[in-house]
Amino acid sequence: METDDPTTPAATGEHGVPVEIWRTPSFQRWYTAQRNAGNALLGVRPVWTAAVPNEPGAVFFWALHVRMRVADEGRVKDNEVVISRPDVSVVALYRPGPSLDETVVVLVREFRSPASTPDGYVHELPGGSSPAAGTEATRPLAQAVDEVAEETGLRVDPSRFRAHGSRQVAATVSAHHAHLFSVEITDDELAWLRARRDRPHGVEADSERTWVEIATYGEIRAARLVDWATLGMLAEALNHVEPR
Repeated sequence: METDDPTTPAATGEHGVPVEIWRTPSFQRWYTAQRNAGNALLGVRPVWTAAVPNEPGAVFFWALHVRMRVADEGRVKDNEVVISRPDVSVVALYRPGPSLDETVVVLVREFRSPASTPDGYVHELPGGSSPAAGTEATRPLAQAVDEVAEETGLRVDPSRFRAHGSRQVAATVSAHHAHLFSVEITDDELAWLRARRDRPHGVEADSERTWVEIATYGEIRAARLVDWATLGMLAEALNHVEPR
């Protein structure tokens, strides 16, 4: 669909964004990226929102049907919905092995309703979002530390976390980012985690129940244990690991 007025002001579209969505960091980051690319929001229709429990007016997930002017292509695209949520921090806990495939990785197993896996669970790296954790600059690391403790029971000093930057997780589905970290754990920590694999973790108030799983990188790949996004994050996190 081609536009007939390339000077349509972005404010026309902005005025249709509900204020509770406008104020979310996830919307502002997405919209800033689009504007920096030269694109313009010409129109918007709210589709749905999901609230933050016990925080009236606060939005967790949101979805907007948008009408965008694509600057580089000189056209308007208006057949897609933008979905987003707060960014997540994800942590690869690992113990180096004789080879990359023998490197041991700590996963968590959790029942998540969207899972389309044989057992109905997701198998992933510890991670999640905690909007109240720290300032905008420190939040990803603070989230990472908290999520490891909540989902595995292991408390790791922040100084041991290695940052690998952030990327979108599934760019055609959601605008949110994952901030990736890794931690090389000790033999004692690995043994501690192994001994507690039958103990649930997580935040019961959020209906979160996680179980520690331990597998080698080779086993994870061969058994197709994780989704493509998790496998990609593991490949990035373990790229620098020296065999021992």
